[in-house]
Amino acid sequence: MQSLGLTLLIFLSSTQIGFSQQVTKQDTLKELMRRVEILTQELEKQKLGEVSEPIYESKFGMGPAASKVYTLKQEGVSLAGYGEMVYENFSDETDDGLSSGKTDQIDYLRHIIYFGYRFNDWLLFNTEIEFEHAKAGDGQPGEVAIEFGYIEAQISSAFNLRAGMLLTPVGIVNELHEPPTFHGSLRPETERRIIPSTWRANGFGILGAATNGFSYKLYILESLNAAKFGSNGVRSGRQNGAKAKAEDFGVSGRVNYTGIAGLDIGASFFSGNTGQGLVDSTGSNINAGYSVFSAHAVFARRGLELRGLYAHSTIDEAAELNNVLGLTGSSSLGDSQSGYYVTAGYDILPYLVAGTSHYLAPFIQYEKLNTQNEVPSGFVKNPARERTNISFGLTYKPHPNVALKLDFVNRDNEADSAIDQFNAAITYLF
Repeated sequence: MQSLGLTLLIFLSSTQIGFSQQVTKQDTLKELMRRVEILTQELEKQKLGEVSEPIYESKFGMGPAASKVYTLKQEGVSLAGYGEMVYENFSDETDDGLSSGKTDQIDYLRHIIYFGYRFNDWLLFNTEIEFEHAKAGDGQPGEVAIEFGYIEAQISSAFNLRAGMLLTPVGIVNELHEPPTFHGSLRPETERRIIPSTWRANGFGILGAATNGFSYKLYILESLNAAKFGSNGVRSGRQNGAKAKAEDFGVSGRVNYTGIAGLDIGASFFSGNTGQGLVDSTGSNINAGYSVFSAHAVFARRGLELRGLYAHSTIDEAAELNNVLGLTGSSSLGDSQSGYYVTAGYDILPYLVAGTSHYLAPFIQYEKLNTQNEVPSGFVKNPARERTNISFGLTYKPHPNVALKLDFVNRDNEADSAIDQFNAAITYLF
């Protein structure tokens, strides 16, 4: 208020300097009102700038909508979100000519609301509340869940503290999963089976960035629950912070480099025991150590988008876990699992419509993964777990935050039981 008063005083004083005694009082009043109006408009622009001109950019590896709270310049609330509706049309037959038994479906897959609050210039809260499959309740397919919710203390650009329910910082999609930010109606299978996205857990840690383009995260988190592991990966072992067993914890971290325009390269990991109190027939504890490592690169510039990711994971004491969980033969856990994918897309619309702000990119994605790279002695691999997916399609954006997608996924596995599918999606963020 003092700075506003001083500014007004300067404006009022200046009006007296610029007028001679011949200028009438009426002219003086008109000039005064004109200057006050200019000042009022400028002050309102400053107050409404965050609302009228929203900023959409990723912060600390989060999605552009999830980063909304970081754009607040003063105490207050931020609101953002994203959503997607997906239509899946499955082939009537598997690759070996048998009936697929799959029913086509259309699903309002998820709608997300981000609430943020900045307490002051160094302390903030950020959360993601997820509504899945349109309808939740007893006997309904949907659910309502907290995807993340954390307090962050911003000590400096190089060192910050974060605690609460956190997104495990592994891979690309787990933190950056807003659907307009990637090609394809569905998330890559490698980042659902090898990296169990979306993977969140209660914990705390540190994060920061240097001026040379490097950034880091290091968290201590609740671990997975090995009692829910299976031959198709560890995804069911996520505890999601809900009355999570805390006999075992894990450590997760990542390093990224973004010092070159349009380039993001990084490596990430998680490691920890997952037994959560499991014992074998002799009463001995099963640690079930689990580790996953991932490396990725993303390049986006002048309409060209390239993305690649590799992930590899291991499970210790897989044979003991098989025995405790009653898994036999080809239903064995994998001692190791791995997968990778590469994606390429290019915006062709500027060549078709000069000066357009719209976006139209054909894309192709090649993916291989296997959740049973190796199995313990005495067990056998299920050939259906060794998969190859080739996706191609179009992504159209009438606005940078709205993406309409059409794609076809040609699925293959070593058992010839894969089912191809056509997908269409409407996605958005705000």
